[in-house]
Amino acid sequence: MASTLLLPLFLGLTGYALNLAFEDSLSAAESERLQSQVYLLLGAAEMEGETLMLPEALTEPRFSQLNSGLFAQVSTNTGQTVWLSESGRLYADELSNQHNTQILHALPLKSGQTFFDQGVLAGKPMFMFYHDVSWDTDDGRALPFRISIYHEQSLFIAERQAYRAQLWRWLGAAGVLLILMQWLILRWGLQPLTRLAADLKAIESGRREQLEGIYPEEVQQVTDNFNSVLIREQHQRERYRNSLSDLAHSLKTPLAVLRGSLNAPSEERGELVESQVLRMDEIIGRQLQRAITRNLAPQAQVNNIEEIIARLALALGKVYRDKNVNFTSDIEEDCRFNGDARDLMEVLGNLLENAFKYGTQAVALSARVRGSMLELSIGDDGPGIAPELQSGILQRGARADTAQMGQGIGLSMAAEIISGYGGSLSVGSSHLGGAEFLVSLPL
Repeated sequence: MASTLLLPLFLGLTGYALNLAFEDSLSAAESERLQSQVYLLLGAAEMEGETLMLPEALTEPRFSQLNSGLFAQVSTNTGQTVWLSESGRLYADELSNQHNTQILHALPLKSGQTFFDQGVLAGKPMFMFYHDVSWDTDDGRALPFRISIYHEQSLFIAERQAYRAQLWRWLGAAGVLLILMQWLILRWGLQPLTRLAADLKAIESGRREQLEGIYPEEVQQVTDNFNSVLIREQHQRERYRNSLSDLAHSLKTPLAVLRGSLNAPSEERGELVESQVLRMDEIIGRQLQRAITRNLAPQAQVNNIEEIIARLALALGKVYRDKNVNFTSDIEEDCRFNGDARDLMEVLGNLLENAFKYGTQAVALSARVRGSMLELSIGDDGPGIAPELQSGILQRGARADTAQMGQGIGLSMAAEIISGYGGSLSVGSSHLGGAEFLVSLPL
């Protein structure tokens, strides 16, 4: 719409400028033609006494034809007409009126001076060309005369109107063509946006997950950024789903402890219930935080990891009291965790629960400081994990033993948290005969 409105304005200004240029060129050509007529008159002029006379038959026949539209006049410095061509007899009275006198007064005679003008004479638009000349007499005097050439503008007006009609006709056709071409170019140029809208519709309907294909350079940056937004949104939804699964999995152990406390003595039951409810509250808060962000930057430093290990071992011992598992720990004094205590409890809780679940009678935990890393080892005397399964067991949903109840989430949760701190988790064989999980975390 803006182009459709601006283009006629632009073409109109262009037409106006071209029309002025054409009129100027016509006027310049007319001035040159009239000046050439002056030269013809000067060539035929003769001095008789103190009067400049011209013959009746001139080279230009229109000077001899009445009302031909071209006539000439020779006048003195006082405005007195000394010669008038036959074609100008009808304008004799007009040439001696006040208008011509004012021109002479405004432009005093000066030899060699020329002046080109446009005006109205006897109600007709005219071109007027004045040329002043000084003529020497026999006695050595210089007499000034003004030669005036008048030419009706009828031919000029007809040419100008014809040019204007042709000019606006061509400009109008060019405007329509340009608007049509611009519409076609815009339609062609906006095809990528039409394709983009169709691709977005496909994403909305679920037929695609991302924008595909190559777009023009002007649109490619938009599609790349949009794909990045889609990927982040998909990852966010995946985190939400994983966090819900992790939350359900994390609550299993406290719920199992609470279920086991039903058979515990009444003096232990209250303390046990309170501790597990607090742990469930911590788990829920932590999983909600992880659902919002993946940032696992250290929030604090845990200097006493032995207390966390003891609490977890006590709770799991009550859950698996029927197995009478013998839990041993060997923890160096300088062991510490540079991060959130809830993350450490999540990691150790999942690994120890696996050890208690699959171990037969013994579970061992050791903690050492090796350089700038905290190294934890958790092993059991269970059946262990086959070497071909050790690399895939840490993936979400993967399980080495499908006979036992579970969702295959605990180890992947632990691996994700450890990875967020820049650590590593690997699986091997324990000296007790079962599986061993090796955790390495930066101090």
